[in-house]
Parts: sequence; structure tokens; C-alpha cells
Amino acid sequence: MKQMAIKELMRECSAHITEKTKDIHSLVPGYGNVNSKIMFIAPCPSAKEEASGNFFEGGGGVVFDAFLERLDMKREDVYLTYAVKYRPYKINAKTGRILSRNLEDNEIMMFLPFLHREIELVKPMLIIPLGPTSHKVMHNLEAVKSEDVGMKTTIYIHDKPYDQIVLPHPSETSFVGATQSEELLKVLSDFKSDVEVDHPIEVEKPKKTNVPSMKEAEKPQVKKKIVLKQRKPRVSGKRKVILIYGGNNLANDPTLVAAERVSSVLSELNVSVKRLDLYQGDYNMDDFFEALSESEGVILATTVTWYGIGGLMQNFLDRCYESGQFPCFESVYLFGIVISKQAYERDALSHLLKSWDILGGVEGTTLCASIENSADLETDKILLNAIDKKAEDYYRVLNQQRNILPTSIRDNKVMMKLYVPSDEGQQENESEEISPGWERAFEGGSGTKSQISNYDEFIEKQQKDIEDIASLFKERLSNKGGLVQKTYPELFEYKFKPDKTFPDCIISWVIEDKKNESFILDFKSAKLKSKFGTDQDADVVMNCNHDIMKKITEGRLTVQRAFMTGEIKAKGNFTLLYKLDLLFAF
Repeated sequence: MKQMAIKELMRECSAHITEKTKDIHSLVPGYGNVNSKIMFIAPCPSAKEEASGNFFEGGGGVVFDAFLERLDMKREDVYLTYAVKYRPYKINAKTGRILSRNLEDNEIMMFLPFLHREIELVKPMLIIPLGPTSHKVMHNLEAVKSEDVGMKTTIYIHDKPYDQIVLPHPSETSFVGATQSEELLKVLSDFKSDVEVDHPIEVEKPKKTNVPSMKEAEKPQVKKKIVLKQRKPRVSGKRKVILIYGGNNLANDPTLVAAERVSSVLSELNVSVKRLDLYQGDYNMDDFFEALSESEGVILATTVTWYGIGGLMQNFLDRCYESGQFPCFESVYLFGIVISKQAYERDALSHLLKSWDILGGVEGTTLCASIENSADLETDKILLNAIDKKAEDYYRVLNQQRNILPTSIRDNKVMMKLYVPSDEGQQENESEEISPGWERAFEGGSGTKSQISNYDEFIEKQQKDIEDIASLFKERLSNKGGLVQKTYPELFEYKFKPDKTFPDCIISWVIEDKKNESFILDFKSAKLKSKFGTDQDADVVMNCNHDIMKKITEGRLTVQRAFMTGEIKAKGNFTLLYKLDLLFAF
């Protein structure tokens, strides 16, 4: 889908700009109909436009809307985007006020590759740069000629031709005069008509399936041997997660809003999110298992419209089970998202968790709610913040690779393979060949149909599990008392996980409201030494208040998330900052 591709492009752009500028900007994405063949390009957003996320606020917006109305069009009928997607600003040294400034050529060139990719995704037939700055963007910083304004010309992007008409910016007084030309209006009207009639939006047709003939159906089917995939060893780099959306992609689907929000937060935390939309129906299970074998987590997001988890998600889980690829699911953390419009979301979540447990996966975290309208979720900052916290918690689960308690389903195969009785002269129906270690749970002789074949061993293991749980909680309770008394330097040393790939460096952490608690982390040869104090010449200097530091050390907030949201101010080598969460088991 174009919309999802453009959203992913914006995430890449945001990460690239943050790395280049060492600052966090509020980017304003494109707006309008991604299938439109007319694309307007403005230079950059103003202060009001950046705050609202809208295009052409104030008088310029009124003029632009009037221009579209003469063409019998609205903003929703065209696609609008900015060449530079943040507001260029400067700070007045005397007053400290934030002021807008003109774009610099290096900023234009920094955003240019992303603008070209955006054009290639939208595939417009006509590009309309608004103003001389937008013209410079499209012509390698070359100034626009007065005779070219309002005239249709041809430009090339990656050797592909595009029609272009340069117009003044709607905020300029010359815009009205330039757009009053009857010749220009006729060209645009003819172009609009040509788009609507001769170039309809292409809709992917369903693939035809070959139905076997009666004779072919009568032939005995040869059972295929299943080739089991094994999990690939963890390598350095981004964590990988697969998002599986099991809804019907309806506009009023709160699960879709929640899933995209979670995906956005994880992307900000440098997690690679690969998405699979079940409603498209053309997914390949082999490709899924290949991706699963090298992923640390899976997000299952489904909508309850009536009862259960929905046919799409149920069919997908059935195919996972029937494949026999159970090694792929080992130690894969699940993020279960279930949102209903009426009721039964708890039942659906329970079904989802049990299914994942049977497959051999691990429960990571869950998000369960009842929300009737997606708009209620999109506009409620409290609910969106709650989703962000869930996503951050899932990120910590992936990073820390948390241990799990044993379950009867996973360890004893209870309720996993059905016993198939056999009569004299009739053979047992055998399933496809599976791994040697995946034995039947229902075993025994011809007269035995026990649900749990190794009952005594099962009870013994359950008792041992209870003892392990008891000792675990005792250890946690004993440690908790000690952790409360630890200072920040002691706590960071206690939670430190040595990593030989982390370079030698010094990080100074300034606690702004409690300066006496500021401390320095000295990393050298995969060892950590910490002490109270500050060092303004450190490789990274970070500033935050006591409450934020408390949330980090209690595991309720990650360093990267706090930095991305502005709760931590930092300067220095940001590459070191992004790796901090992996070094401490908070």
C-alpha cells in the first residue's frame, strides 16, 4: 500500500535527519490522495503549519483552496508535500525567541533523496512546484526563469520523465495573477479529465487458482516431507519484529490505529518492523517462516467484531500449526493486541495467548481494550500514551530476553496431538512427517486413551515448578531491599551487562534538580567504573531530572525513548547513546 510505504519513508527520513542534524525535528508528512496524478510541492512548513500539521495556514490557504475550487477540486483530490519537511529556525541571541529563517542549500540536498522516493511512490503525472525555492529543489538549486512560470515543461527524475508547471507560492501576491490565465486553467482541467477517464487507479485482481480435474483429484496425493527451519543465531544490529494484522483494513478499525502506533514507537527505538496484512490473502508461509527464524518477536493484532479472533487470524494460526515448523517459534516473544468494538476482547486475547503457547512461542506483553470508534482512539492522548508505554515495555522484553516460567502446554505437550483410534484392518491416519522430537501427547496401547501419558512425571514437574517459582520470588524480594539503598553509580554497576563491542568512552549524567546525585560512567575494556560528579568534556553529556532517572532505573522508561521524546537532553556522540539500553538490565 502506498500509504504504508510513505509512512515507512517518513520514519527513515526522521531517523536520517536526526542523525545528520543531531537534533529532533517535528516533520510534516505529505497530505491528500496518494493515488492522485497531480502533486503540489511547497518549500517548507511555517511555524503554524508545523504546529498543526496542515498545509497553507492563514491567507495562503484561502487563496490555494479558491484556486482548487476553480478546477472543481479539493485538497483531498490532490497530493501535497513539502520539499524540506521541517521548519527552518534560528534563535535570537538577545531575546531568546525562535524565529523562522530561509532554507539553506545543504538542507534542500539533505531532503532531496526522500522527496524523489516520495514522487516515485505517488507516481504523479503532473508535478507543480510552488515558489522559487521549490523550483530550485526540482532543478538542482537552479533559479527559476520568469518565462517558465505557468508553462508546462518536462523534468527527469532517475531518468523517468514528469510533466511540470511552476507556480508562485500561494502566500505571494503574484499567485492569483499567475493562476488567472485561461490557458493554464484549461491545461489543468484537461489534465484532470485525462487522469479521471483515461488513467483509472489500478486495482489488483485476485489471482486465479487452478481447480484440479476429477481425474487429478482421484490420484493419490504424495505426502511431502516437511523440511524444518531452525532459528538463526542472533547477530548484532537492529532487533527484528513481524507485525501481523488480522483485521479487514476498515477505516473505523481501532486495532489498525493501535498496531500502527506500536510499529511507529518500535521504529523510533531502532527496531525493524516487517508487516504482514492477512486481509490481502496472498502471503507465503515459507517467506513468513524464513523471516520468523531471524526475528525476536511477533505482534499479532486482531479485531473482535463478533466473537473469537476473526477468521483471518484463526486461519493463519491454523496454517502455522499444520506446518510443523515449531522450532521457528521457540523463544519468540508475542505482543498480543486485541481490541473489540463491543465485547469479548478478554476471551479473544486468552485464545491468542494459548495458541502462541502451543506453537512454542513466549508471551511478551499484551494490549487489550474495548473501543467502538477508531477516531476516539486517535484523538485521545491518554490512550495513545498508554499504547506507547506498552510498546516500550515490549522493547525492554526484547532487549532483556526475559526468562519465562515453564508451562504444561509447552513442556508436556498436553492437548496438542489428538489420539486417532484404529480398527482392525484400518490403518491410523498419519499426519505429514514432522520432527523426531515432536511426539504425540496421547500415547499408550490400544486400550489406553490417557490424556496425559506421563502423569506421574507431569505432577513431579509441576511441584518442581512451584518450588522454582517460590525460590525466584524469595530472591527477588531479598534483592529488592538491597536495590532501594543503592546510589545511581552503584545501581548502574550492578545492572551492567558487559559488551566487548561497546567502545571505551565516558558518559556524564547530570541530574538537573539534584546536582549532588550527578554521576559519571567510565567504560573501558568491557568494564564499567562509576562515580559521582560531572564532566562536560565527556563523550556524551546527558541532562535529565530525578523523576526521569528514577523511571529509567526502575525499568519503566528506556534511555532512547526518553531522548526521542525530549525528556533527556544530550550532546556528543549519539551512536553511544542509542546503545545504552542494551548495556543495562533495567
